[in-house]
Amino acid sequence: MKARINLELILNDEVVLLPKHIKLLKALDETRSITKAATVVDISYKNAWDCLDLINSKADEPLILRVDGKRKNSGSELSQYAKDIIDKYDAILKAQNHFLNEICNDLDGDIISNLKGINMKLSARNQLQATITDIEIGAVNAQITAKLSDGVLLKSIITIDSQKELNLEVGKEIIFVFKASSVILAKTDDKELKISAANKLKGKVTQATLGAVNAKISVNIGHNQIIHAIITNESAQDMRINVGDEVELFIKASHIIIATQA
Repeated sequence: MKARINLELILNDEVVLLPKHIKLLKALDETRSITKAATVVDISYKNAWDCLDLINSKADEPLILRVDGKRKNSGSELSQYAKDIIDKYDAILKAQNHFLNEICNDLDGDIISNLKGINMKLSARNQLQATITDIEIGAVNAQITAKLSDGVLLKSIITIDSQKELNLEVGKEIIFVFKASSVILAKTDDKELKISAANKLKGKVTQATLGAVNAKISVNIGHNQIIHAIITNESAQDMRINVGDEVELFIKASHIIIATQA
């Protein structure tokens, strides 16, 4: 028995990338020509143009760029944003197909039974994929250092028992999980700031929303990775945080928990 599910990526309320869109974007990346890309995927030029123009105009960031700026007939290429989306699509598709194969080959039904028993949701807003690069074992705790997709290193401190139970080792892919309230936010121009947190990141504010008491700040740290921070309205107003501001993020290693795939 085999199973297949068509994967769709929802970029926003107006853009849904279907498998045919991904195929067309890949063809464009290889040929740098909409005409040639249309030939590769065996559709008309008009169909290809209309499809690419629609998703490009509705996406949050441009997916397609002209090779030579605004000059006409200079050819087209994918933006880094589009390439990151394709990488993410391929990674999700690979994991999805592997999981479906495991279920289909599960003759005893153990996986299905385990799935029925799963009823857990993480309240933590921040979840970053990373690959372990170093493990330091202490008397009680272990410090896990892992690299994000953009090469930035983050550290987490967990108990040795947890390190063993999760079977953590160098090269293993993990997910760093931490609450928005664990993120300390600072403006990059604050030169007097001194914080003992082991993890320091930089990014640009993409959203700043004031609530009844607290403000939610969303920060893009690159490679389509968004970190959410919760601070008081007073702090947000004192720092005069606005969309587009460059900020620094600090997270204590002890505030980051680690999740892995079984």
